[in-house]
Amino acid sequence: MMTYEASLRISSYVANIIAAGSAVPEITPEEILRARRDYSDEKLELLRAEGFYRGDFELFYVLFCFCKQIGLFAMADRDYLRRLFSQAKRFEAAFLTENPYVKSIRIRERRIGDFLLTESRYDRGEIFQFDMPPLRDEVVVPRLGFFSRQVRFPAVYEGNIPWVSVCPSEILSMERDISAAHGRVLVLGLGLGYYPFMVAKKGNSESITVIEKSPEIIRLFTEEILPYFPQRDRIRILCADAFDYLKNADPEAFDFCYADIWEGAEDGAAAYLNILPYERAWKKCEFRYWIRDEILWYLEKKSRKA
Repeated sequence: MMTYEASLRISSYVANIIAAGSAVPEITPEEILRARRDYSDEKLELLRAEGFYRGDFELFYVLFCFCKQIGLFAMADRDYLRRLFSQAKRFEAAFLTENPYVKSIRIRERRIGDFLLTESRYDRGEIFQFDMPPLRDEVVVPRLGFFSRQVRFPAVYEGNIPWVSVCPSEILSMERDISAAHGRVLVLGLGLGYYPFMVAKKGNSESITVIEKSPEIIRLFTEEILPYFPQRDRIRILCADAFDYLKNADPEAFDFCYADIWEGAEDGAAAYLNILPYERAWKKCEFRYWIRDEILWYLEKKSRKA
């Protein structure tokens, strides 16, 4: 079996391929039909028994072509590949088009300062990571997905770099923390406002206060997105640094706090440690953190190296 460290290296390679935008196998529906005829039922049953096929030939074939395209078959062992295929997912367009936020918002492209509000897209068959890989598994494998047709979704770019978007990984990574929110909610970090929108829609929040340090992001949100929020009167946006705000906030003012002011586990680790004292001091407030499990994994890894 592949070592943990080797699986991390391969998964990092796959992530870099995806981030570079080189993960679009050019496969037509006709090619999928032709390929299906080349696979006998017996061969598919064998692949099913080995954990590579789950009854969705398009899912199997697109992933097969992607792995072949990036040379993954030569890099990874059978166990890694089996895990990769068994966790992959083909998304229906309705995952985005019927999402309450995406369905409600109408994006008009607009730039304020360095930030551009626009629509991003996944092309048909474009591979993306739909969720964070379980970093404590004995073999770390990315969770890959794609859509069967082109889809569009709201996004903000800082310069030419994607800054935030309402894509599958963003939606799925927030589900549990949206469900947990209640009462007087404090949100650290605005982004595109997906989290406050969904919390307000859920209906058991008394108020939602959002702290965002970028005046440009606040302008984009309040002028272009907030007008589409049915519950916009319950959302208050304050322009402030999250840590400056926490220093002066009333510990009794909130029942729930959600922090999302980092891009990943590495830069999130320091921010998470800076927020922890407030979690301990605010006895009546429940704290939740975006990608907390990944941040804890990073901190444990860093501690072992020290």
